[in-house]
Amino acid sequence: MKNKERMIWIGVVSFLSFALILPTGTVKGISKNGESYLQIFHEVLSTIQTDYVESVDEEKLYVGAIRGLISSLGDPHSRFMDREDFSQLQEETRGSFGGLGMEVSFADGAIVVISPIEDTPAMKAGILPQDRIVEIDGKKTNDLSLSDSIKLMRGKVGTSVNIKLERKNQKEPLNLTLVREMIKIRYVRSSYLEKEKLGYIKLNQFMGKDSTLSEFKKELNSLKEKGAEGLIVDLRMNPGGLLDLAISLSDLFLKPDMDIVSVRGRGGELVRVFRSTVANDKFTNLPLVVLINEGSASASEIFAGAMQDHGRGKILGTVSFGKGSVQNIYPLSHNTGIALTIQKYYTPSGKSIHGKGIQPDVVVKSVEPTEDDRFYIRKMAEKKMLETFLVKNPNYSEANFLLFEKFLAEKGIKLSTEVAKFLYKTRSTQEGKNGILDLELDPQMRKAIEILTAPKEGEKKA
Repeated sequence: MKNKERMIWIGVVSFLSFALILPTGTVKGISKNGESYLQIFHEVLSTIQTDYVESVDEEKLYVGAIRGLISSLGDPHSRFMDREDFSQLQEETRGSFGGLGMEVSFADGAIVVISPIEDTPAMKAGILPQDRIVEIDGKKTNDLSLSDSIKLMRGKVGTSVNIKLERKNQKEPLNLTLVREMIKIRYVRSSYLEKEKLGYIKLNQFMGKDSTLSEFKKELNSLKEKGAEGLIVDLRMNPGGLLDLAISLSDLFLKPDMDIVSVRGRGGELVRVFRSTVANDKFTNLPLVVLINEGSASASEIFAGAMQDHGRGKILGTVSFGKGSVQNIYPLSHNTGIALTIQKYYTPSGKSIHGKGIQPDVVVKSVEPTEDDRFYIRKMAEKKMLETFLVKNPNYSEANFLLFEKFLAEKGIKLSTEVAKFLYKTRSTQEGKNGILDLELDPQMRKAIEILTAPKEGEKKA
């Protein structure tokens, strides 16, 4: 009799929960089959609340169910954001937040790095695109959601976090201890190469909306006034951002009524084609090279794809990340929200780059360590050799680099000269340098300059 009474009581609770939480008409287009599973869900919830061996946190149950619902889509870019997550997203959009400084997604049971952000702990530690973070402070990421992993990596400025990551072509995982910093992103930086009469613009992310577009145009005009006869747009390690900004920046370089990107929704149905405008403030005749690498994703690929398909500029570097989907942010009640993939985008020629990336017109690899280099880099990291040397020699110079090579030799470290220079330069303060360009260790930039300064047909260089 008691069991029967308990089942009746659970049924009543289930019905009341269902009636209170899901009044008629609140769920769009729900099928009869869907109604059945909603009933089952509330029966399970009620049973847990009444019979589970320990008391349960009701909010935790609901949040877990919502996260499970979205994760069942199998899409690493769709996610639920609780109050803290949603607040952090707004901080990122404003360009300032605390953490390690890298854009990540979730795939195949691990956190995958899209790209580290310039001048952050992640970049300084040598974290690379496609690195797989498998542990954070001893917790395996395959047991965590993307948002929970991000929470673990963020924290009070000055505190440390240990991460274990796996890297392609490297047998042993890397253990890194990083100190959290306040991450302030400067989206646009530029430089003028006076000798070559070239402009250079580095765009770190497609964020900041109108302010980034305004700053980008301001830098472009300044470079033109200085005498720039060609332009290098550097989108390496740029994880993307806002679709509208990618379209606006592409528009600057294209003649009117040219396709920039097309967006397709469910079933491949064409939603919209974004085209260039008849705006006056354009740079349609300025020779252009766009730099990309495996850390260039999303909005970066939209820009590069538009320039490539229209023959507007050369795309140079290595194959990009391959994130060809569009997420919309839906604010929900109680200061929460969801990021949901709603569309996929296609380049003007109709190519989907999702999972494939943009293939450069000119393939040039960056400085890459050999297997021997990687072995010695691991030994250096274990004993913090570079940090020890930097304490007494924080500024890079040729004289200090000779001391660095001598220091490594004494420790039995046999790094190639190019990799040793790269490690020292990227971690030191370079005297008299603006920190943007270092042609000695940047074969991609050297090739871009070569392309833009090569004599055109019928011309001869003096």
